[in-house]
Amino acid sequence: MAKFNNQILLASTIVFVFLLIPCFIAAGSEDEGMLGTNIIGVTFAKLFYVLRFPTHTLFWDLFSSNTILYFLGLLMNCIFYGFITERLITYFNSTR
Repeated sequence: MAKFNNQILLASTIVFVFLLIPCFIAAGSEDEGMLGTNIIGVTFAKLFYVLRFPTHTLFWDLFSSNTILYFLGLLMNCIFYGFITERLITYFNSTR
C-alpha cells in the first residue's frame, strides 16, 4: 500500500467543502420551493443527498438534534470523501 499523502487529503477535503456550500444552499432552496427548474441548481440540490452520506443518512436522529452536530457531520463527510479521493489518487499513481 502506498504512503499516505496529507496534501492530497487536505486539497480534496477543501474541494468537497467548497462543493458542499452551493449544494447545501440549493437543497435549502428546493425544500422551500424556491429553486425552480434551473438545471444547475437542481443538480446541486440532488448532489447534496450524496454529500450528506454517510453521517446524515445513517445517523439522522443524532445529527438532526443539534445545529453544531449537523454541520460537524457535514464536515466529517467532506473529510471522508477527501480520504476516499486521496486513496484513489494514490492508488492510481502507484500503479503507473
